[in-house]
Amino acid sequence: MTKLDYFWMSKEEWIKEKEDGFGYVLREDAPEEAKESYRRYLEQRKSASERGSI
Repeated sequence: MTKLDYFWMSKEEWIKEKEDGFGYVLREDAPEEAKESYRRYLEQRKSASERGSI
């Protein structure tokens, strides 16, 4: 089981829908702790994808 850091999604004002309408990304004006969480999330997703767990 792969656990990902989703803190960055905990406040609606920190996220916006992707241009293609599938999923969310972090807004540029989000606080630093949300940006760090988003960086960890992206790293975790990449690693899990390489292992084939997502």
